[in-house]
Amino acid sequence: MRKLAFFLLAAVLAACTRDILFPGPPRYQIENPRPPGDSTGASGIPPGEHVWLTAVRFPDGFAWEEDTCAVAGPVWIDLYCDGKVVSSVPAGESVHPDMHRFAGGHLYADYSTAGETVVLRDGRELFRFPGRETLVGFLLRDENVHTLGQDRDGQGFTYRIDGVQVYRSETGTVVGDADRDALSGAEDAVYYCVKVPTEGTQEYRVMRNGEPWRTLSDVGYGNTYDVCYARGSVYRIRSRPRRLVLEADGNDLTLPLAGGETALWGRLIPRGQDALALVRAYGPAGRRSFLYSARDGVLPLETGAVVSEVLSDGEKTGWILAGVDGNPARFRWNGGGEVAIGPGMYLASGRCTLVREGHLLLALTGRGGTPNRFQQDGEVTEIPFNGYFTSITVE
Repeated sequence: MRKLAFFLLAAVLAACTRDILFPGPPRYQIENPRPPGDSTGASGIPPGEHVWLTAVRFPDGFAWEEDTCAVAGPVWIDLYCDGKVVSSVPAGESVHPDMHRFAGGHLYADYSTAGETVVLRDGRELFRFPGRETLVGFLLRDENVHTLGQDRDGQGFTYRIDGVQVYRSETGTVVGDADRDALSGAEDAVYYCVKVPTEGTQEYRVMRNGEPWRTLSDVGYGNTYDVCYARGSVYRIRSRPRRLVLEADGNDLTLPLAGGETALWGRLIPRGQDALALVRAYGPAGRRSFLYSARDGVLPLETGAVVSEVLSDGEKTGWILAGVDGNPARFRWNGGGEVAIGPGMYLASGRCTLVREGHLLLALTGRGGTPNRFQQDGEVTEIPFNGYFTSITVE
């Protein structure tokens, strides 16, 4: 498997020195930021794969954690490549982590006006379309921008390519969110899952481009907790009389609820050729979480563990365990091995976590004056700035 140049560099640095992982100064260059609307600077970046971070940066001295006063000065979205800022654009209304992202060498952002949604690339308007939408799906494919937008006002969603409507539902709800992108690209098409009310109940549809591809009915069943598409298969977590099941292409696999337990919440995480079911349950022994795979069965979690994120690159899988304060405390690899996450840190978005080629990558935001940091496995690099990280991408 091709190795990332960044990972090789990090390994050499970790073996030879106690310096930070990134060469050069670790914090942004306040004295010489790129002008608004400038490109990402990708033309000056060596070929190969790099680690990209997005962050929202406030003026020094602004107490953004309390948000008790108006911002006196500009707010920026910064783009980091291997630990150095290569682009800064005005944040405007796109400060929320689900309103900007890095993809295909560019920084994309979106916001809504009184009647339109506007999409920007590197700080400049790319296109706009009527309707106020939250982009829960964003995918680049053949140089086209695919978006899946949930209506901000009322019900309904729209699938678009470069802002042009491909499919529209006035009543449906997208299954998924910006933390786990609701659009899935395969060789033949783009897939996404939606929930649509019908004749007093609701059905779940797996969409292929602009057409229904698979339909899952709720008639005769209990709750459906989640649905996902993964590598040509459809998975669903749902309740049946006296049991909870993981449905894999129509075949039911009973999930391990203990006697007297009730499922509180369920989520599916695509993993290579299958999907993992993360379930939180409550019973006589209290609350617990468990992971189940159609391929591997139950994945071992310690008693009382609270899993906040499950990460996989298709071959290696692990999960983030929360501490008593709800913040990430440690990462546990399936099959053994653990990575500590320092105190006073939190994840502003689920997109601040990544497992890539067997390595754990984290973009961590500090609380109460603790510097923000990038973490690769057990190696930590402080990147101080007044704001928070919003995503991590390798490309």
